[in-house]
Amino acid sequence: MNFHVRAHKKHMRIFVKLLIAVTPLTLTFLFAWYLVEIGGFGGGEKDIFLALPPLFWSLTFLVSFIVLWWRKSTLGRSAGISAAVATGLVIVVSVLLFFGVS
Repeated sequence: MNFHVRAHKKHMRIFVKLLIAVTPLTLTFLFAWYLVEIGGFGGGEKDIFLALPPLFWSLTFLVSFIVLWWRKSTLGRSAGISAAVATGLVIVVSVLLFFGVS
């Protein structure tokens, strides 16, 4: 009996970590769909460019979260560090694109 309880808890932890890792990406796709199908700011196909920064952030978050998870980091630490890494990279890439890379 005890083995089944531990196995169930382990599977629930894995499910929760996967859910936290994939949620930003799922929300980004919903945001992009909203921009294309419903929202729209009158720019036509250019509206999808508004979804690129969140897409880059969510992909970076996902990769960072999985790497930290693989390195046996806790859930809170993985989420916090992944959010900081993703935010930092989005800021750096935005500044480089704004001022140009020479």
